[in-house]
Amino acid sequence: MALRDDINRDCPFQVSLSLDDKLFGVLNWLDERLGRWDMYVDLTDQTIRYCFREEADAFAFSRRFVPIREAG
Repeated sequence: MALRDDINRDCPFQVSLSLDDKLFGVLNWLDERLGRWDMYVDLTDQTIRYCFREEADAFAFSRRFVPIREAG
C-alpha cells in the first residue's frame, strides 16, 4: 500500500490496482463500507486508486484484492 503525492485529505490511505486486474467482489466489499472510501481512475497509469479513511480498511482491502505475484 503506497501513499501518493496527491493525497485525498478525507481518505489518505490508498491502494492502487491495475485496470486489467480481475477483481471479483470488490464492489460488494466496498458497499459494506459506504462513506469510508473513495476511488480515482488514472488513465495515464492505467490504475484505479482506492482511497480509505481508515488504515485498517486499506490494509484489509489490500490483503483481499492486491494480487500476489510470485517471483521467478
